[in-house]
Amino acid sequence: MSEVNYIRHLNGVLRKFSENGKISSSHRSLYLAFFELWNQKHFPKKIMVNSKQVMSLAKIRSRTTYHKLLRELKMWGYLQYHPSSSPKNGSLVELFRFCTPPDQKMDRTCSVSEQVPVQKMVSFNKHNNKHIINSFKQTCPENEQVVIAYFKSENRSILEAKSFYFFYESIGWKLNGEKPITNWKACARNWMKKADEIKNDQRLKAPAQIKDRLKSGRFKNYGEPL
Repeated sequence: MSEVNYIRHLNGVLRKFSENGKISSSHRSLYLAFFELWNQKHFPKKIMVNSKQVMSLAKIRSRTTYHKLLRELKMWGYLQYHPSSSPKNGSLVELFRFCTPPDQKMDRTCSVSEQVPVQKMVSFNKHNNKHIINSFKQTCPENEQVVIAYFKSENRSILEAKSFYFFYESIGWKLNGEKPITNWKACARNWMKKADEIKNDQRLKAPAQIKDRLKSGRFKNYGEPL
């Protein structure tokens, strides 16, 4: 398989997302979780995945939702899924290539025209309007490294930082697909909080230890099988 260009592929798939009216933020989050694992393994043809790990990265709690989103991504031509017949082995996922032409450059700035409709204003308000637009631009992180540095300062992993960055980068740094994010660091702290809540829920739902049947009490029934 020829070498995958991280930025070109990401540009290509985000463009395809924008052209698909059925894609939701959950679809994007799941795809980006697969993409992150694919990147960690240096872009092989297929990757073996663990559903629990992917669900944690994508912030998906329901296994039913996970499989529904996975089937739809497969149906729409974003990836190929090969479920495992053995519980000891993970399933295989093959991500299709969406590389953009080599001469196309990535625009790292937030598009104000796409996110905030700017009305025509009278001349004496032009300066104030320009200040508002510039302040909105500053609410988006300058690049991925800025986000990674912030997550490190909060003692969080690089993987979590990248998942956060690429998720919100894919949806134009908006909340619920409409409202522009006015403080990305506050949004990042909320992301971390939800991640911790998911881990705590999983810990609470863990099966209790199996009772040791070899230990007997005063009223042990020796007719009961071990």
